[in-house]
Amino acid sequence: MNTPDPHDDELPPALRQALRGLPRERQPGRLLEERTVRALRESGLVQAAPPRGIRRLPMAWLGGAVAASVALFASGVAVGQWMGGRTTAQVVSAVQARNDQQTALLVQQTGTAYIQALHQLAARDSAGAADPQGREVATHLFRAAAGQMVRIAPNDAVAGAVMASNPRQDTAAAHRAHQQVLWF
Repeated sequence: MNTPDPHDDELPPALRQALRGLPRERQPGRLLEERTVRALRESGLVQAAPPRGIRRLPMAWLGGAVAASVALFASGVAVGQWMGGRTTAQVVSAVQARNDQQTALLVQQTGTAYIQALHQLAARDSAGAADPQGREVATHLFRAAAGQMVRIAPNDAVAGAVMASNPRQDTAAAHRAHQQVLWF
């Protein structure tokens, strides 16, 4: 890519030939590069590069990284609470269902035992061995059970009829009726 120079005509042909044979570019030596960089640093035009392995992040990047970390942590806490709350609700529901089943089983077992005890009491009464205390206890328990049924199911006709047919006797009121009051 030897372009003709307009001043080449003024040179002798031998010199012109020698100039055309010279390389157009030359690689500078390593020493020249180091001296140039040192001179630029001393004049303040170039700053020294940080040591390898240490990178300095701009403050905007650092602030963004901190904000992203806080957002990630907060979202993790929120998701954890949501998952924990959902799991807790499921556990509480399962425990309540189990408690309801256990309560129903206990009521059934107790009712069966009460009916068996009444059957034995009736068998003793029919055999002529009347037990007034047993009758009183059975009546009191029957009324208490009917009262609890009225609390559980206020519109239940059977429990209401039991309560109406078996009036409650207040023992304290009966005791006061038998007391004698002396006025001075």
